[in-house]
Amino acid sequence: MSHHGAGNGGGPGIHCRQALIAKLVHHFLSAFCRLTMRFSSHFLVSFLSVVWSVSASLAGEEMRRQEKLPLYEYGIVGLTAQLPDYRGSDEYTTYAFPLPYFVYRGERLKASRDGVRGIFWRNRHVETDLSFSGNPPVSTDNEARAGMGELDGLVEVGPALRYYFYEYGERDSFFIQWNIRAAFSFGFDSGLEVSYQGLLSDVSLVFGNASLFHEQNIRFHLSTGPQFADSGLHGYFYEVAPQFVTGTRERYSAESGYGGWQLSGSVVKELTPEIWLSLYGRWMNSTGAVFTDSPLVETENNYVIGTLLVWKFGESDELER
Repeated sequence: MSHHGAGNGGGPGIHCRQALIAKLVHHFLSAFCRLTMRFSSHFLVSFLSVVWSVSASLAGEEMRRQEKLPLYEYGIVGLTAQLPDYRGSDEYTTYAFPLPYFVYRGERLKASRDGVRGIFWRNRHVETDLSFSGNPPVSTDNEARAGMGELDGLVEVGPALRYYFYEYGERDSFFIQWNIRAAFSFGFDSGLEVSYQGLLSDVSLVFGNASLFHEQNIRFHLSTGPQFADSGLHGYFYEVAPQFVTGTRERYSAESGYGGWQLSGSVVKELTPEIWLSLYGRWMNSTGAVFTDSPLVETENNYVIGTLLVWKFGESDELER
């Protein structure tokens, strides 16, 4: 059985699901409004300016074409990535392993390098689907958590709402996405143990483009937005229970609220029709987050960097609908 600072994560178990969601939405809306005002003259406006200037350059008929892609593709991908143990940790772990590569572009089910999406409903601008995310296990080697035991890996799943400002096929789009996900830990010390840890919500502006550098066989994507979580999920990473207090680690109880801002981007270069190289990066900032007073937070800035090498073995003759 794995341990963390909060034992069972604290408060969410004693509240009803509706109250938790209402509280999370309240934190989300109020913090997002404050952050929008804070960043509007700097970062957010700069991001939108880049998006809209690039969008304007794609107004020509050729760039507006909606290219039909194969219904499915398959192959193998080599992945390398360096991730922080958790947001706020100054210790990182590097991962490298092969994975099967599979893309499916069905009307209701879509699978790609961004994950699996089950589309429940959509019209011209609005789409509802499922959102997935997670966090790898945190080992006992993490110095800030010395003596507190490891943290099991998390899997997050929940509904997502997308509003498209425009969409020209799969790879040219600009939209805003709001996710609410429930987080579950998975442990295997004495058989499979699954535990609910809390709720998380995030909103992202997402811009993807494959037309600007079409002749160079390059496509890219940018996204940015804030993240929020309840006291249970924040407690999973940042709470320090009395039995784990030391001379340099004070007691800490986690709260619900703002959990940081992220900016991410990726570039994909098609080396041949069968081989692609992708570079990925994410900056995560925790300034102003409700958990920054935790003794387990060692930095307000984290990064994720990674590479993907995709070798496509084959694809369907049938095109997406």
